[in-house]
Amino acid sequence: MIRRAALLALLASVTSCGARTGLNDEGYEPTSLYCTDAVFVARPARDLALLAGVPRALRGLARWSVVISPGGSTPTLQSDGGERATFRSDREGSYVVRVTVPSTADRDAGDGGPAPELSCTLTVQVRAAGPVVTCPAELTVAPLQPVDLEGRVAGDRAIRSVGWTIDGAPSGSARRPPEPTDRARTRFTPDIAGDHRLRFRAVDSDGASDECVTVVHAVPREGLRIELSWDPPGRSCPASAGAACDSSDVDLHLLQGVGDPNWRTDSDCYYGNCTNSRGLRWGALTVDDDPHLDIDDVTGHGPENINILRPSARFYRVGVHYYSDHGAGPQAATLTIYCNGATAVARLGPITLSSRGGPDDNDFWIAADVLPLPGGGCRVAPISRGAQPWIVRQSEALTSPGPSAP
Repeated sequence: MIRRAALLALLASVTSCGARTGLNDEGYEPTSLYCTDAVFVARPARDLALLAGVPRALRGLARWSVVISPGGSTPTLQSDGGERATFRSDREGSYVVRVTVPSTADRDAGDGGPAPELSCTLTVQVRAAGPVVTCPAELTVAPLQPVDLEGRVAGDRAIRSVGWTIDGAPSGSARRPPEPTDRARTRFTPDIAGDHRLRFRAVDSDGASDECVTVVHAVPREGLRIELSWDPPGRSCPASAGAACDSSDVDLHLLQGVGDPNWRTDSDCYYGNCTNSRGLRWGALTVDDDPHLDIDDVTGHGPENINILRPSARFYRVGVHYYSDHGAGPQAATLTIYCNGATAVARLGPITLSSRGGPDDNDFWIAADVLPLPGGGCRVAPISRGAQPWIVRQSEALTSPGPSAP
């Protein structure tokens, strides 16, 4: 019994991996036909190596045949009459393979009757593998730089659908998914700095699914970058999504210098003068110290950002104006400031801004002064009156001297 158990274990090992055990080239020499009870597992349209214990003297005489198979299947067997055969089928289900050899005891009986035979059976279970997806490697790009992504899918069944979704995004992001969302190959544009996690999922015709996640790291490359976001996350969504969205319009301003009421002039980078391809011309003759407003968002989703590649060693003042609520009511505005790096040096807010009837009467938040430092980095000084943020009507911001320089 011990020897037979060892033989069973050996044959199961050999047949399951389709190779010799590696102990020696001879292996175990059976004295009679033997089939393991272990179930072979195959995948549709893939070759599977089968092995039976056939005595050496009978090798070349073995007949392999499929005796049980699911309806509609077309299994095939290839064998040279020896101890091995190659099985393949196109359909899932259970299969029984019979191995038949002449009986060694009566091979030369010569009595005119059918030659005695020995046979045994092997069981094959064909199972289709569900989808296996692979995400592209993580990428590092600048904010607002589009990147092409492609998810890959492998599996035995037809793929019914694929899709991309946002799995995680920095605070203040509008969480816009890649476009298109229902193709393996897509394009994604990170709207603000930080890590954007994207999930790719595939579903096959049997409902089996697999998914993976990749990350797009959006790292600012400018010496000064200021990002503005607003709206509670539940309302930051495309207007077509329904009543949960709003179309509030909040504007970002960046003033060169402090103290004078120069908002909405060419000393102020804002939607009225700073969104063209060049932005404004400030400072030196080169464009490296000129500001640029990348996006003027007027549909309630944000974010907006102003950046300067190499800011001058002067104070810049940051302002936020609630231009119009479009019926959305008060908004919570947040500023994030980056200076020569991926890590925010300051995050101000959320600060509640209100609409009071028209742009000139609506809230204008004079938020902070920023001083770039030699060699990179900057100093950010939040502006307040007492313990409260400095909020005035826009008409007052345009006509009255603002807070003094820090």
